[in-house]
Amino acid sequence: MSQPCPDDRAGSWLAFAGSPTPGLEYNISRTMSRTFKLICAFLSAAALLGLAVFSALDRAETARAERLDWSDLRAIGSARGYGAAAEALEKKLSGHPNDALLHYYRARLYFEAGQGKEALAEADKAIALGYAQEISHLLKALIYGRLLGDSRQQLELASKALAYDPTYDDGYLVRAEANFALRRYSECSADAASFTRMQPKETDGLELEFLCREAIGDHAGAEAAGLRLLKLKPDSHAALWRLGRLSAARGLQALAHKRFSEAIRLSGGLPRYFLDRAAACEALGDFSCSAWDYAAALEWPELSGYASYYHLLGCAMHRAGELEEGLEAAEAAVSKAPAWGEGYELRARLKAEAGDLAGARRDLRAAEALSPGLGRELSLLIPSAEPAGQRK
Repeated sequence: MSQPCPDDRAGSWLAFAGSPTPGLEYNISRTMSRTFKLICAFLSAAALLGLAVFSALDRAETARAERLDWSDLRAIGSARGYGAAAEALEKKLSGHPNDALLHYYRARLYFEAGQGKEALAEADKAIALGYAQEISHLLKALIYGRLLGDSRQQLELASKALAYDPTYDDGYLVRAEANFALRRYSECSADAASFTRMQPKETDGLELEFLCREAIGDHAGAEAAGLRLLKLKPDSHAALWRLGRLSAARGLQALAHKRFSEAIRLSGGLPRYFLDRAAACEALGDFSCSAWDYAAALEWPELSGYASYYHLLGCAMHRAGELEEGLEAAEAAVSKAPAWGEGYELRARLKAEAGDLAGARRDLRAAEALSPGLGRELSLLIPSAEPAGQRK
């Protein structure tokens, strides 16, 4: 608020001061009067300017309060669900139908809800209204690749985004993902490495580079990427598991076993990890370790329905001298695949060693009937069995 101009008492003040010259007193009085009027005018203008500034600040605060950004939508979605986030966005769009950023947000919401066609339509609106071309095209790339399964379009659109901005780090990551899906592993490695150079503390690029170098047989490059990944993410059991597979492929079974064991410790145990450690144990001649790792893997329902895994378990138990457990595994293999000769052949071996020669002969005949010649070696271990040509 402007303050009222003070009374013009310059003359009185000078009179009180005792001016010796009346004419001078009058001139000074008039000059001071003008000065105070200027001061008053300045104060009034400043007050008005202050009002304008405060008004602008109020509008800015109102705009800030009414602003809706992606973090707001994510927070609404996390707290109240997708529908609430969509409702908040629609309310904002009703007042700003040509806001390119809001259309981009709507495209992202559709993308996260798995609605590919709707997401594409909104991304195109954002592009038409002038929203950042590299970001909008990269969103389209993700829609095509992850929702519509079109990796070629993902590759093309990610490349287009990078043409708009070659420094756009996420563009390289999304293009690497497309290259991986298209089995363009060398290109995938290059793009993943570009992302990592731009974002050295992020692990996504290293993970893709690891996979792509492993796929092309570049074990040294894959190992280097995996070790860098572990420095950033030391609890990554997946990285340890893959490093273990690399070690096994290079014949370094002891190192492979160590890495698989650490992956199992960190993860609590996953079937693929147990299976790979079982193979490493077998390569190291530790058949007991191999057998019990196969048993641990078969506790997972995704493996327990396959006869071939029970066959592996039965063979491992046989080598470890665990005949009872081996027979149980062979029984499971036969029951899950009754037309598979190898299940009967394994069970015949185990029955023969357990002293059940009659049962071994029956299984041997079944194995030969399903797979001629399969039981020829085993028939030498059961001399009392009739030759195959004499059976009726």
